Amino acid sequence: MSITVISALPSLLPVGNSDVVVVSSDNTASANFRYVCDVSGSLSSARLKCDKLPTTSNGFFGVSKVVETLIAPQIPQLTSGWQDGGYAVNANLTFREEFGTPPTVATGGTASASLIAWQAAFRQQDYAAYSPSAYIAATVSGDTPAIKTFSNRPVTSTLGSGESDFIGVLSNVSGLALRVTYDDGTPRAAFLVTGSTSTISNIINAGPYGLYNLTSSQCSDGSAGSVNFPANGGKIAVLVTFNTAGGNASEFSRTAAYTYVIDNCQRYNDLRVFFRNMYGGVDGYTFTRMNRQRVDVDRKTYGYNASVYGDDVYDKQWSVTYRDTYTLNSDWLTDAEFSWLQEMIYAPECWIQLGTQLVPVVVQTNTYNIRKRVVDKLQQISVDVQVGYENTAL
Repeated sequence: MSITVISALPSLLPVGNSDVVVVSSDNTASANFRYVCDVSGSLSSARLKCDKLPTTSNGFFGVSKVVETLIAPQIPQLTSGWQDGGYAVNANLTFREEFGTPPTVATGGTASASLIAWQAAFRQQDYAAYSPSAYIAATVSGDTPAIKTFSNRPVTSTLGSGESDFIGVLSNVSGLALRVTYDDGTPRAAFLVTGSTSTISNIINAGPYGLYNLTSSQCSDGSAGSVNFPANGGKIAVLVTFNTAGGNASEFSRTAAYTYVIDNCQRYNDLRVFFRNMYGGVDGYTFTRMNRQRVDVDRKTYGYNASVYGDDVYDKQWSVTYRDTYTLNSDWLTDAEFSWLQEMIYAPECWIQLGTQLVPVVVQTNTYNIRKRVVDKLQQISVDVQVGYENTAL
């Protein structure tokens, strides 16, 4: 008896979308026959079972949601360096048979190739065209030079010195380095921030706040990140390289360079929102226009005409819960920014930065009209986000 994998999963599995594995067996005539699929990850596992299809005797397993439950997502930290992306795991599928009276699961089985599963939000047209080699840095040298990051954001953005930003990468390479340049090489030449990768998916705090707080031991030139930090109007350029030396020669895999223009002129009450983008990475955008906060209150009352309480004169409050909601207004957007920010509307996770903390929020806006400058001229967006937990006033 043997199991054959007719249709396997890709090497990269977007967990948020449906993918089905089709299997067959030469033992389907056995009594009480069912297919079994064991899904195992680095920390936990699950077992699925399905009956054979009467017409073909094939079995079908959709493992996307199962793998999703094995992933423990983490809130990105506003600290320097590398952190587990939390949304990518190595998963293995092993197919077995269950049959007999009483039915028992046969030992052994046919294992599919290991796959990488992540909580991506690929649109169908993007998933059909993606190339695994464009995202995974699998070797130290000789790989495709331009590895894609987990982002569709513009390569140049404007941030304050105290704001964070993240670069997400997928790598099986142990050596990982962030190459940083202040003010296009002057007054401080390029230096490296090296790290180690213990997981497949990594989120690197590559924004101004994270770089400023680097210690001298974390930087290849022996100076802390705050040394010669660009003043207002200055620039920071960062890219990720995948090799232990940290260089960025053409034979090494590397990402595109991202440039941050420092702007500490706070016109209104700036609020920065981070969101899980369509690749499973973390992007951020700063809403710089008039942002407003409101409190939505829910009251439970008792007392009026309820003499059992000995009080039939006026209502009293039994409990009060309230949530904070923020109405955020953007600056003028380019066409690329307008298209990119739609990912925030349907993101599975969002956070707003309040002080030095990232607070989970839920986007309340359900419709996002894509506008083009050639038709609509300059455009802004307004988004409502609600804090993801209730406060209780006893």
